[in-house]
Amino acid sequence: MQSVSMETAKTLVSSNTVTKAIVQCFDGRRWAIVLRGRDEYVLKSARQNPRAFAKIETALYEIQVLGLCHAEVDFVKWHRDQATLQASAA
Repeated sequence: MQSVSMETAKTLVSSNTVTKAIVQCFDGRRWAIVLRGRDEYVLKSARQNPRAFAKIETALYEIQVLGLCHAEVDFVKWHRDQATLQASAA
């Protein structure tokens, strides 16, 4: 899974590289946005990887800002190795 910024995520959505968004609980209390298409991406911020959302509503709003109309919610907690992702060059 690659990590991408909000601007890169918007480009991926507009080019139809990403067609699906999943809101996943990654540490038992915070939410991350995973984007899926041919590949899988996680949304990051300048200081956090993955970008953490305290409320699921905020994550859903960010998905709407990206231009996606549908989202899934996955309540499965991430494995320890997924909680800290390496930043990609994207």
